[in-house]
Amino acid sequence: MHTGGAAGKDKRIVFVRHGVTEMNEFLGNTHYGSPGFKDPGLWDTRLTPRGVAQAEALNRKLQQQAGSWDRNKDEEIDLLVCSPLWRTLQTASIAFAGDRLRQVPRLVNPAVRERMWLSSDVGTPASDLATAWAEEGWDFAGVPDTWWYTEDSERWRANDWRPAGEYVHCGEPPEPFAQRLEEFKEWLLARPEGRIAVVAHWGTIYGLTGKSLENCEVLELRLSEFKDKLVHVTD
Repeated sequence: MHTGGAAGKDKRIVFVRHGVTEMNEFLGNTHYGSPGFKDPGLWDTRLTPRGVAQAEALNRKLQQQAGSWDRNKDEEIDLLVCSPLWRTLQTASIAFAGDRLRQVPRLVNPAVRERMWLSSDVGTPASDLATAWAEEGWDFAGVPDTWWYTEDSERWRANDWRPAGEYVHCGEPPEPFAQRLEEFKEWLLARPEGRIAVVAHWGTIYGLTGKSLENCEVLELRLSEFKDKLVHVTD
């Protein structure tokens, strides 16, 4: 693993979107923002069998790549970063299985969680996640127990920015969403690793890069390609 002197340099970021989930399947038939839309209440949604198969297929590709990593060419992934939502932890744990991939240090960072659109973006307390995922080696240090976006009052129902419909949780406004992604870029810049994998979501990957990824699609960019660009925010 190459980490020395990489902080501040033009490191490589490998973005991975999670596999297909129960909410993805629901939205495939009932489009977000459509007339009469109702949030189905799929809290912290899991991967479907199709999503698991996607993550397993990605694992086969990653294991093949890892088998020929050349340390002298900085081909190794030095750090694996993941959103605390269940679907990303599930995807990352499957996709990065295998002896060599399991050696990559694993950090959970709530800054790269999905923007709060629906019930599927409401998380599970970090203390419960740390217990559930203990065998996978995820480091939850510093992650607060309630790490997802919350609004203490009911004002969000009157001022909701989302399309007309029925929602069961407040939506995250553009300002805090953009702010945490800017902070995540600074966090990446300060890290000592040279090549970092980030398993995240459509909204956060699009917000950082302007690129729309399919489920379990991989995108590798230099940090300089998106660090100084404005965060892309879409409703």
